[in-house]
Parts: sequence; structure tokens; C-alpha cells
Amino acid sequence: MRILCSVNPAPGHLFAMVPLAWALHLEGHQVIVAAPRVLAPLIRRSGLTAAVVGGDTTVLSCRPAGRPIGGAGLDLDAYVTIAERTTPELVDLVRTWQPDLIVTEPAAFAGPLAATVTGTPWVLHQGGLQPADEVVQDALSRVADRLDRLGPAPKPPMATIDTSPPSMRPAPTFGSVLAMRPVAYHGACTAPEWLLAAPERPRVCVSMGTVAIPEGVEGLTAALHGLGDLAIDVIVSGAGAHAVADLPANATRVGWVPHHHLLPGCDLFVHHSGATSSTAALVAGRPHLVMPQMADQFSIAERLTRAGVARCVPFADRGPQAVRDAALDLLDDPFYAARAERLRKEIAAMPAPGTVAADLISRLR
Repeated sequence: MRILCSVNPAPGHLFAMVPLAWALHLEGHQVIVAAPRVLAPLIRRSGLTAAVVGGDTTVLSCRPAGRPIGGAGLDLDAYVTIAERTTPELVDLVRTWQPDLIVTEPAAFAGPLAATVTGTPWVLHQGGLQPADEVVQDALSRVADRLDRLGPAPKPPMATIDTSPPSMRPAPTFGSVLAMRPVAYHGACTAPEWLLAAPERPRVCVSMGTVAIPEGVEGLTAALHGLGDLAIDVIVSGAGAHAVADLPANATRVGWVPHHHLLPGCDLFVHHSGATSSTAALVAGRPHLVMPQMADQFSIAERLTRAGVARCVPFADRGPQAVRDAALDLLDDPFYAARAERLRKEIAAMPAPGTVAADLISRLR
């Protein structure tokens, strides 16, 4: 069968979809990932085939001019703009290639629309923790008129794939839900020697994701300076890591080290509460210190905190002292690590992507 994956031009969004795409490929099906050109190199590096739709569209280029990023909450305007630029080409691609199924992420609005106008079955792939439904519905209401102008209301998905732990899973909004274990994909690297050796003292990873924005550099700087005088080893990675000045003596700046290799050796993950980063820490069973800075990150931070695996430093309050205090609490109190381990076991018991891929194909036959 032919499977078309539709994804926004953001690395983390692609990473969440790669395991299912590969599971479908390993079942012998043709898989193509449709996205704007900026994502094509990462798609190819993942071992998948890219189809360019939407030209040179990027998330940041679609942000409304003058609108701040940091602290803005769940803002879908950029994703609607992406859909406006990609929908015509995606519909043409579906009509030309005639896939048997479209798999799309929640904010890739072009995917469900292309499925609806061509009569193609589609599946909603929720990669990692998602914002609370009321947060999503509020954000959708603010862009409803623009979505209406895109085309007809999308038909319901054939199924919704949910990779969140069972105890953190909200009630389904529509359709059948297929639980799927989140299998990590964050690219590849050549493992540095220190990664292969057991840490000699507590290790903390600090990352603000894959989108390079000034707020991310500010968050990294606050975190590193807050952790700089502690008897720990700090690993800083991801977008903005090389823009941080005055690196503390206990910090090491690394290139690209996939989280599924890095986090198992860490005692704490300091991050922006992006869906993919949050899921990586849940899979590894590690506590989180979250510093949300944009979009769905605030709602995800709330969910992690409510689950008992995280402390949150609010956007308006982030600074070295706030990070230091929260980190010490997380490292000293065994409750957070125990709760994280419980969620790790929940995730380990979930069906693998191969099982879900076989289920999807059986529904099409």
C-alpha cells in the first residue's frame, strides 16, 4: 500500500512520526513524507523519502509580523498559514500518487483537508504529549474563519494514534484511539567517549529544543548559570547551545546527541516542555525541570507537573535562582524519580509501532 505522511516544517514534529513511518515501511509499504523544503534533508537522513509541498515555507516565516514568540501560549496562526501555502500542492500530490492512507499530525491542517477532498482515509498521529483539549479548542476558535476558507470541514479520522502514557491520556475527542509506544527517534551521532562511560556524579541535560529562537538562548543561559555552582555535570545541547556565552566550568557543550542515548545517563532533564522532548524524558524515566516558552509548551508543562514528574519555572520568572531552586528540589526529592519510573513502565507496556502499523493496514483491507 501507499502511505503519505503530512508534517509541518519542524524537526520535532517529524521525529515523532518517524517510528510509525518506518514500521509501515518494514511491513513492505511505500511511505512518502510530504513537507516544505526545509524539512527534506532531515526526512532523507531518517531513511525516508521526501516530497516537497509548500516550497520554502518555515514555521518562523509564517509567524504574524510583530507578534512575540515567548510567552504567547498556543497560537495556531503560523500553522494555518503553512496549511494555506501547502494545501494546493498536497492535494495535487494525493491526486497524482493516490495513497491508500494519509497520516498527519494535529497541527498539519492540510493533511485532513487533502484527505477529505480526495476521499482518502486518514489517521491523526499525536506525537507525544498534547495540550489539554480546552486549550486546543480555544486556539482553534481563534483561527476558525481561516480554516473555513481553506476548504470543507475535514471528515473524521479513521483512528487517532496516542503515544502518551495511559495515566496521562485524555478522553478521546473522536474516533477510535490506538495506543502506541513512543519509540525514540532524534537523528544519529557518533557517540563521544563520555557518553559510553558511567557518570561519576549527577548529570543534568539542558536543551531548549530544535527551533532556534532568542527566547531559547535566554532560557539556556538562565539554566546554565543557575546550575553552574552545583556539584553536577551539565550537558547543554540543541538549538541555541552554541550561542550561550560564559559557559560554567561544570557544563559541556555538545553537538547533536540523540536524547534516547543521552537521557538514560542523566538524573534530570531541563527543557522547554516541547512534545517530543517531554516524551523522550518520559520514555527514559527521568524527572523534568520545564521552562515553557511558546505554543503548546505551557499546557504540556502543566500536564507534566500535575503528573508529579516535573517542576515548572514560568516564563515570566525564569532566571538562574529559580532554576537552581527547582533543580535542587528535583534532585533531592526521590518522589519525582519514582513517579518518572512508574510512567516509564507504563510506556514500556504499550503496543510497539509495528503492532499499530499492522492494525492500520488491516483496517484498510
